[in-house]
Amino acid sequence: MASNSNACIPVSYPVTKQVPGLPNTIRGEPCSLDGESGRISSGKTFLSYTSGKTCVIRSLKPGEENLPNSKSSILVYRGHQYATSCVKISTSGAYACSGDTRGKLRIWALDHEEHLCKLETQALSSTVREISWDGESKRIAFAGDRLDNQSVCTRVIQWDTGTNQGSLSQHLKGKSCAVAFKPNRPFRLATGGKEDMKIHFHKGPPFTKIPVEDGAPCEHAHEKGINCVRYSSNGELVASVGGDKSLCIYDGKNLALKTKLDNIHTGTIYACAWAADNKSLMTSSADGTCKLFEVTSADGTSVQEKHTWKVAEHMLGGEKYDKAPRGGMQLGCAFAGGTTPVSVATNNQISILPMPGQDNNKIEILTGHNAPIGAVAFDQNNGLFFTADSDGIICKWDLKKLNALERIIPADNKELSYQVHKGAISAMTVLKDSRLVSMGWDDTAHYTKDGKLQSESLDITAQPIAVSTGTSLTAILTVKGVMLLKDGKQGSRGIIPLSYEANCIMVSKDDKTIYVGGDDCKIYVYSSDLEEKHVIADGHLKPIHSFALSNDGTMLAAGDTRDVCVFKTADFSTVVKKGKWGFHLQKITTLAWSQDDKVVASGGSDDSIYLWNIATMKRLHYQFAHRGGVVGLVFKEGTPGMNMISVGKDSCAVEWDFTEDAKKKFG
Repeated sequence: MASNSNACIPVSYPVTKQVPGLPNTIRGEPCSLDGESGRISSGKTFLSYTSGKTCVIRSLKPGEENLPNSKSSILVYRGHQYATSCVKISTSGAYACSGDTRGKLRIWALDHEEHLCKLETQALSSTVREISWDGESKRIAFAGDRLDNQSVCTRVIQWDTGTNQGSLSQHLKGKSCAVAFKPNRPFRLATGGKEDMKIHFHKGPPFTKIPVEDGAPCEHAHEKGINCVRYSSNGELVASVGGDKSLCIYDGKNLALKTKLDNIHTGTIYACAWAADNKSLMTSSADGTCKLFEVTSADGTSVQEKHTWKVAEHMLGGEKYDKAPRGGMQLGCAFAGGTTPVSVATNNQISILPMPGQDNNKIEILTGHNAPIGAVAFDQNNGLFFTADSDGIICKWDLKKLNALERIIPADNKELSYQVHKGAISAMTVLKDSRLVSMGWDDTAHYTKDGKLQSESLDITAQPIAVSTGTSLTAILTVKGVMLLKDGKQGSRGIIPLSYEANCIMVSKDDKTIYVGGDDCKIYVYSSDLEEKHVIADGHLKPIHSFALSNDGTMLAAGDTRDVCVFKTADFSTVVKKGKWGFHLQKITTLAWSQDDKVVASGGSDDSIYLWNIATMKRLHYQFAHRGGVVGLVFKEGTPGMNMISVGKDSCAVEWDFTEDAKKKFG
């Protein structure tokens, strides 16, 4: 169980902005989104979803009020040990309930700065796919998968003790991803089956199945698996959608079928959501579109289609298609704050959809990463940086505002997958002409200029490990040796083999010196044509994993699995020796120098960021910076204080302002 202090970045830390990862999606499975933010934050456009092993609650409008007991309108909660699958905020807004792919359920405080865990329980034997709170925030129903015939796929429990609140009727093959509580008394509870196409209705507490009399409740409205069931906020109507492309609306109390609209989409419908007005209802489908319907009669017997959002077409730049692109399938939808329609595509991107008649009738795409970020390249001259993940996707960011601007579009993007490389991207660098070079496990380097992928590529012939650019010289470290590029072009030598295993590489600003960090704990110093000049043999006790040269080029910082050491580049004498700065618990993955070269920042696989002052030898420590480890750090140029951007394996980018903390500690 994760400790509560590790539930998120502590409130006391000097974080000025955080950009979270994108929602988890699985093709052919609904993506659970929550636009209800409870009474505490009602009226605010908060959206909740799961991303990797974290749960995200984020405001969709800039400048919106912060979350309770927080300095931010974004929360990344990381109390789960395994990949998360669903999160829902209680009606009161004080608690959130989240589930993961191993069937664990966590109920944690949303209005407490440490997000203390109220309950952790083994809820199901496999993935928790959907969660619903009752209107009193006392009971939680959830649905998902079961692994064996002895366990269940739907349950309802008391929120604080985890005890069962009745016995729910189970679904065929133990597959359910739809559950909904009637938000007011008399309570009703609906669960939908993926395989048996049935909706089971229950009354309670304690909850028992309502027997069918005279066609009510209506269990067999759908002809294919049910993907989503939703109650309107006044409890008068309930809607369901599924694989038969139909939308069904029932009476909220006796659950008789009121309306069925057939074939409203040309593909499976994965989700539906009610707006706060209890009239507007949206659906999202595998055909790449979302639709808006209006219930025009109070009893729900009259429903009209109002609008279609062509989301996948918008992502394709307006290009029409016969078959919906795989990455453009819309797997989830919600009304954030009850008013702002949003949807999520298979490629994880969030679309903020304009309501018909709004002035700005343009779909806004929130982009970023869902897979772990493995490489980062900073372009301070143009105020940009680039991140790349294990799915082969590259994202371009605004360095000043810390906004994800867009994904780099590959040559063939008909399926909207945005995959630039066929495998994970392990290294990136920016050349002096502002071209980005990305290298992946497909043993290929691709060039990007002005955000556009170029047709030229480079066959590296080996798996890349790291890369560094001076001014004109670029050195690519691979498993077979080093490849040198001049202005992005390969010379005649190909890969130059090394006699040892290497982990990191650094080229000096004047292109005259190349530093290579070895698995044998040595730092090798080469000339620009890879002739050995010097070996720092006794600097480290552990394999070396990261380098950073000071801005004036006079000092080299090197990180191993514990120590940060600093050497003078003129005579390789030691400025900070081993054992002085040895506080990281796992390998040091990235290093950065402050603008004045007085402070070295280090980030490691232990989730920590340290700031080290060379003059005073004092340190600042920030735990829990990135779940899974820190990938990249940079001090922002052109800012008066100590502003830094960090990027991590949790797909998040964070902006820090260490100015005050550094003044207090370092003087």
